[in-house]
Amino acid sequence: MGGNANPSPLESAIAYSAKGSPYVPGALKDLSISRSSFTWGVPVPEPAASETKEKHVIYVWLDALANYMTAVGYGSDAPADIARFERYWPADLHLVGKEIIRFHCVYWPAFLMAMRPAQVFKSVWNAKWLPKSIVAHGWLLFEESKMSKSRGNIVRTETILDAFGEHVYAKQFPDSAKAQQDLFAADVLRYFLLREIPFGQDGSFSFDALIQRYNSDLANGYGNLVSRVLMMIESNFNGVVPEAPQDFLISGDRVQQGTNDLVILMSFSIETYSQFLDSYDFAIALSAPFSKIAATDRYISDQAPWKLAKNTDEQSRKKLSEILYTAAESIRIVTALLYPFLPYATASVWRQLGLGSIEEAARKGELKDLQWGGLKPGTKLGPLAPIFPRADKGLAQIMTDMESSAPAAPEPSATSEPSTTLSGTGSVPAPSVSSVSGPSPAETTEAPAFGIVASTDSLQPATGNSPQITIDDFAKVDLRVAQIVVAERIPKADKLLRLEVDLGYERRQILAGIAEHYAPETLIGRKVVIVANLAPRKLRGLESNGMIVAASIGPAGAPVLAGFLEDVELGARLK
Repeated sequence: MGGNANPSPLESAIAYSAKGSPYVPGALKDLSISRSSFTWGVPVPEPAASETKEKHVIYVWLDALANYMTAVGYGSDAPADIARFERYWPADLHLVGKEIIRFHCVYWPAFLMAMRPAQVFKSVWNAKWLPKSIVAHGWLLFEESKMSKSRGNIVRTETILDAFGEHVYAKQFPDSAKAQQDLFAADVLRYFLLREIPFGQDGSFSFDALIQRYNSDLANGYGNLVSRVLMMIESNFNGVVPEAPQDFLISGDRVQQGTNDLVILMSFSIETYSQFLDSYDFAIALSAPFSKIAATDRYISDQAPWKLAKNTDEQSRKKLSEILYTAAESIRIVTALLYPFLPYATASVWRQLGLGSIEEAARKGELKDLQWGGLKPGTKLGPLAPIFPRADKGLAQIMTDMESSAPAAPEPSATSEPSTTLSGTGSVPAPSVSSVSGPSPAETTEAPAFGIVASTDSLQPATGNSPQITIDDFAKVDLRVAQIVVAERIPKADKLLRLEVDLGYERRQILAGIAEHYAPETLIGRKVVIVANLAPRKLRGLESNGMIVAASIGPAGAPVLAGFLEDVELGARLK
């Protein structure tokens, strides 16, 4: 590096990588792969387990991430497992929530590099064994807030499956099985999420938006086009795909010109669609087939084939054949493009076109070759049926009522994997399921005890200067029972402790200014009360996701944590 005493990050990266190791800018610190502050988890095996005074368990983000590999055969000597692992690993794509990129972009590659299996790693590090790409998706917002069990603003997938399955699909197909209804509804939800929200960004969800998008794009758009065209082929050509356009029309003929324009449009931008799909720009990719649906609808309206069907002369029949073949071939191309997003619905359209199984066509690579003319004249259509029955406006209220009457989700046990994002040096992982946490105090150099405080230096009734609140005001405060599972001091902060609390259904990190009055080791296992529904705040670079409830005793305001004499279930709400 030319003797430079202070090499640039790029120079350091080049020098470090030249030694066969990767370089990650920033002050990354060692990460312990075990924890002693709680007992849930896989115990550290012998002989290492006997070398420590406290029992250690494996850090959950080590053994959880390893599931990516073991699930596809890693570690097994069975030939079938070895073959499966070689087929699927390394992963082409890791798709994760944006709040857990640290674990997948830093910890997971580090774990893989540390393993250094002899059959794969020829040197200290070999990138061929790492995931080829990692993509993080955004959050779904409900009323501009992140969906959360603790806030009660979640929308269950079952609600949408049951509502669209029972109140839309089953009304059209009363003999359909529950599995068919679920597959139909899953198509609807998948399409909405990928069409409505630019992938990777946060996006709002509402029942009204879901229904509006379904009716406009799928029921009135794609589904209506399929029904119109195939019904006309059924009634005018006995359900047989008519002849493709021929050069029998005079130059400048209105039908021929319209057909040429549509064929050019249908053949255009398929490559662009694939590029957007490969780059995960799903909303933009989906605009391609739906622009073709709109163009085909305009083509049919302009050519008015129903008028030609009234005539019996040869030229009218040839024009009708040209129009309906062109429209049917357009549907074939659109259906192939929509297959990744609507696998159940497009399979039905494919069968109605007389093309058999779309799954088999995909396996054979037939959906990649979308040259014009793939639909062969003379193909017999399959049985016709509606694809997307229209959803009534009242469906939004039905789903709202279903959510309101849904039982509370079962709370996992204290030994289950937590489900809340933690910041800082926490030992609990941040999963892809987002959840909400409460507030911390304002960022100050030294913090007071955080919590709802009952001060004994002014034991007066709640009158006078104390503002009165209504029962509705009190109901807004979500007080929950939690158990402290981790407690540790924060460097250079004399009053602060970093706590991790177990709510039964999730774990959180909370910063509390009680270090002068409570030794960290005395808090482990203690049940406390926290305020669970306030926005998080940062302090000392760490995020506090809750507020501890405490009393303030004496002139110095010594904190005393609220607790219980009886055994109270974790997560129980105080009312």
